[in-house]
Amino acid sequence: MNNFHKFQIRLGDPLLEKFAAPPEDVLGELSHFEMGIRRFCYESDRPIFIEIGKEQIKVFLDPDISMLLEEDLPTEIDQLSRGETIQLEFVDSCCLTIELMPLGNKVNCNLRYYGYGDSNKNFSLDGSYKQFQLDCKEVLETLTDFVINIADMATETGYITRQERDDFISPVEIHKMVL
Repeated sequence: MNNFHKFQIRLGDPLLEKFAAPPEDVLGELSHFEMGIRRFCYESDRPIFIEIGKEQIKVFLDPDISMLLEEDLPTEIDQLSRGETIQLEFVDSCCLTIELMPLGNKVNCNLRYYGYGDSNKNFSLDGSYKQFQLDCKEVLETLTDFVINIADMATETGYITRQERDDFISPVEIHKMVL
């Protein structure tokens, strides 16, 4: 019997109110894909719920997940599958770093909260630290399914092309076949 904690990612309902200006590329430096992903995350913004053990983490498609996608989340998932440690940083919504360190069939997960130390939003350099042991296969499946789902949604709504979607998820698609 294993003692692994649960690892899940769920999409919430779309938000009706926008809290930031739409993404722009005034210098014309972004590719069609980069701008498409930014626009998709902005226009389809919703809460994303990450559950690790009994810990409930609420982030948002824009800007949190958008920033992870821009940092090439599929490649990071591939690195995790090859035994490398990765860090998922959520600096906008919750001042949190999720560190995932694979060790065989398990993943040691460290949550590091930083920034605001109390409910009054008083800034503090002190942070809290929590550890969990996760099933490696579940972590890889959950992250892979999440990335593919987001890429599919962006494709279905016309923000990115099918070819851009395929190129983007190619680092994790190989693992999807194995899992």
